[in-house]
This record gives sequence, structure tokens and C-alpha cells, in this order.
Amino acid sequence: MVEREEAAEGIPLSEAGSGSSGVEGPGPKTEEFLRLLGAHERSLFSYVYALAPGWQDAEEVMQRVRIRIWQQFDQYETDKPFDAWARAIAYYLVLAYRKEKSRQREFFTERILEAVSNQFETHLERANERRDALFGCLDKLDDRKRDLVHTYYSSVKRSSESIAEQLSMTPNALRQSLFRIRKALLDCVERTMRAESRG
Repeated sequence: MVEREEAAEGIPLSEAGSGSSGVEGPGPKTEEFLRLLGAHERSLFSYVYALAPGWQDAEEVMQRVRIRIWQQFDQYETDKPFDAWARAIAYYLVLAYRKEKSRQREFFTERILEAVSNQFETHLERANERRDALFGCLDKLDDRKRDLVHTYYSSVKRSSESIAEQLSMTPNALRQSLFRIRKALLDCVERTMRAESRG
């Protein structure tokens, strides 16, 4: 549970008021923000961690996310899911962080981040377990298939035809190969998840 006094650096505990006592508690806006953040912070951090290269990176990005969603909280439409709105902000902050640190270490391309993000949205509750299972299944691919997956998903803003030419394949052969690999990975992930559930 998020403590109100420590919800995030840069988040005020009260809105400007006219109280004469000099002591102000959290205003309605802050109360609502802290309530929503407390309800969704764990899943939001799991989402950031799924996109970040490591735990410390995820914590740094998450701190920025808390501040940014507070700064933009006036734009939040209360009839829409808070978690989806916050994840959209988090996604672009992860991209910004990746670009900021790209000279220091290797990061996922935007295309891979999108794929991971979509996977997370589909299987939100078990995102971390599925991510670990997916990486394990990728390791089980033979070198050729693993190289094909890496080349395809790391080729930002390139057409399938261009990637197929690089791999000495026809576009149709590339599509067929990717379809079979994705199906094999999905089957592998499902088997892994079932085994972990039983074990």
C-alpha cells in the first residue's frame, strides 16, 4: 500500500488552500490520485519492469512515472480505466529512458517493446511469469530460428520485404517461418506455465 507521505517525490500532499491554521491535509485531488495509485501501483510497476532491462532501471522509470501521472492527473478522464491511462504514460517514459541510456547499454528496440507491451496487456496478471517463460523458450530455439526472430523484431521501420532479402528468403517464406516460430513459442510458453502451475 502506498503511504501518502511517501507516494512520490514531487507530489504535493495538498492543493493550495486558504486554511488559517497553516496545517493542510491532502485535498480531494491528491486523495483521489493516491487512492488510484495505491490500487494500481503494483501492476504498473510489473508493466514497467516487463519493458525495462533490469530492476534498478524499472525503479528509476517508475519514479518518473509517478511524478508524470501526478503532473497530468488533471487530464485523466474518470470514466476510463486508470491503469490503462497510466500504462500509456509509462510506455512513453520507458522509450524516453531507453533513448537516454542507449549509449551506455543495449536496449530493446521500440518494436520489441511494443511486442512485450502487447503481450503484457493480453496476459496482465501473469506477465512476469510469461515473460520469463518466453525468454526461456527463445533460448530453446535453434540458432537459425533465434537469429530470424532477432533480426525481424530488431529491424525498426523496415519492410518485411527488406528483411526477407537480408535473410535470403522470399517475403512469403519469412511470413510462414515466423508463423511457425510464433506458434512453437506459444505452445512452449503454455507448457511451461502449466508445468509451473502444477509444480
